[in-house]
Amino acid sequence: MPLHIKRWAISHIRYDYTRTYALELCFHFVHNFEELKAIRFGILRSHIESKIRKDETPLHPVIKEVVEILGRKKLNNPKIPSMITTYFIDMQKVIPGWFKVLAPGAKIAMVVDNVRFEGDLIPGDLVPSDMAEEEGFGVKGIIVARYKSNSSQQMRKYGRVPVRESIVIWVR
Repeated sequence: MPLHIKRWAISHIRYDYTRTYALELCFHFVHNFEELKAIRFGILRSHIESKIRKDETPLHPVIKEVVEILGRKKLNNPKIPSMITTYFIDMQKVIPGWFKVLAPGAKIAMVVDNVRFEGDLIPGDLVPSDMAEEEGFGVKGIIVARYKSNSSQQMRKYGRVPVRESIVIWVR
């Protein structure tokens, strides 16, 4: 049965929500560390501990290009390309699921961040919106909620280039 409700989601690259909400999870949902770990590795792979299979590669051309570029750079964490890859692979799986369960006219609003690694920008609002359009969603808007500063290391090395935190609005 299609859903007629609006969806609201928050999706940020490099955030491990199981760490952010570990206390709440432990009080209400999990009984031990193994259960918490199972949740960590079973949700949207948006954090540095994300596991990638050898057969997983970025599907979107922008992500493929950025991951290839980052793979040639000295990163502060060598797992960054895998984290980016898994995040967008998971988004490419989530978006069709939403399209399948939502009724025509239903809307999704999602807060997303753009991020920067070693000076390379990843448009976390534009790429998922492109994926959503490919799936059949209409992109009704991308609202810039705020501009965020870069890390002091990024600014020192590449200058201050604020990145967007946006709200993407899609309609089925």
